Amino acid sequence: MLLSALALGGCGPSPEPTVPIWEQVKIGQIAPDSPDPSRQARFLATVNLDVYALDLPAENIDKLDDLWQSLSAKPIQTNSYNAFAGNSFRVRLGHTAMWEEIRRQLATAGAQDAGTISLVVGNDEPGDLPVANVAPDSTIWFVGTNLARHTVQVGRGLLVLRLREQAVPGIRGVRKIIAYPVYTLPMTIAVPELRTQAVRREFYFDSAAFAAQMAPGDLLVLAPDSFSNETLSLGGRFFNRPEPVLFFDPETKQPPQRKPAVRIFVIFCTRIND
Repeated sequence: MLLSALALGGCGPSPEPTVPIWEQVKIGQIAPDSPDPSRQARFLATVNLDVYALDLPAENIDKLDDLWQSLSAKPIQTNSYNAFAGNSFRVRLGHTAMWEEIRRQLATAGAQDAGTISLVVGNDEPGDLPVANVAPDSTIWFVGTNLARHTVQVGRGLLVLRLREQAVPGIRGVRKIIAYPVYTLPMTIAVPELRTQAVRREFYFDSAAFAAQMAPGDLLVLAPDSFSNETLSLGGRFFNRPEPVLFFDPETKQPPQRKPAVRIFVIFCTRIND
C-alpha cells in the first residue's frame, strides 16, 4: 500500500492497514457505523488491559538496553520491521512475574510514574489510549511500509494508540492484541452521520502497527527506539513529552530538574473473557 502526502483536514477516506497484521479484517469491521442486532445476540470476547505510563529523561534512553535484553521480541508481529524501527518504535513482550525487575530497571534509568489507564477491548469495540494532542494545521511525517518518507496534514485532534483483540483459532484464554497509532477526532459526536464523517477523517499509521498473542499475566513494553529532539515525526509526536518534565533523583539528592522526556508504556493483559 502506498501512503503519500495525504491531507486530512477536508480530505477523503484514510487508507486501511495492510494485510499481514489484520488478516483480512477491514476498518469497516473494526469500527461499524451502527450496532447489528445479530452480532449483539452472540457472546463476544473481551480483554481487560491496564496501561502504565512512565516518563524517562530523554538523555537516558540508552540506559534501557538491559531492559530490552530481558524481554522477548520473537512474539511481536509488524507489517514491516524496518518501517516500525524507522518510526522509532520498539516493543517487547514479558510477563508480570518480571514486573518488579522491570520497574527496578526503569527506575535505575530515571523513569517515574506518569499515570495508569484501564481499557476493555472486544465486542467489536477497540480501545483508544490517548497519547498526544494535535494542534490545527499540523504536519506529521512517518516512514511507510515501503520505507519511503511520507507526510500527512491534519487538523486539531488526538494521536492515540488504538488497541483491539482478535481470536486465536483453537485456543481459549489467549487473544491476539493488535495496536496501531491513529490520528483521530475526539469522539463526542452523537449524530451517527457526523460520527461516520469523523471516522472517515482518521488516519491509520499502519507502518507502526504491531501485534502479539497475550494471555492474562502477559505485558508489553512500548518505548522509543531512540530520541530525536523534534515533534514533527510520528515517533517524536508519539513519545516526546511536549514540555520538559520535573525529575528528582533521590540518589544524588540534587534539587529537582526539568528535562526533556520521553513516554514509556507498559501494557498489561489482566483478564480475558472468551
